[in-house]
Amino acid sequence: MSQHHTEHASPHPAISAAQATTVESAELSETWKKRFALIERAGGFKMPQLKELSFGERMTCTFNFVAALFGPFYYMAKGMWKRGLTYWGLAIAGIVLLELIISLAGFGHILSSMHYGGAWAGLFGVMANRDYYKKVMLHDNGWF
Repeated sequence: MSQHHTEHASPHPAISAAQATTVESAELSETWKKRFALIERAGGFKMPQLKELSFGERMTCTFNFVAALFGPFYYMAKGMWKRGLTYWGLAIAGIVLLELIISLAGFGHILSSMHYGGAWAGLFGVMANRDYYKKVMLHDNGWF
């Protein structure tokens, strides 16, 4: 028996029409329905038509202030603990690596005045809406 393997298989499993979730049928608050509708207008998860939305609409579907404020705790509350844990680990590793590079470059004296809160908040704030869309609409709640 021969098995067919595709080299360029999609990282997201194919979803049948019966499994597909629509914005209208999803059990979401009106706020999330509006965000998901904007994400779909932008072309779905990867948002290839994002520039066609107004500035306010782009901000609505690409940034989540509450997720920026609460980070991994927001992800846990939304049932996306795997991704929250992954981003937390990546953020910590990035901070450690950045501090190591700065110290090795001889600029360790400026580390005491550096604050990483903005980068931390930005990571969670920018990724939250897309990740929640992946979980609810694409049924993808993996690690990354």
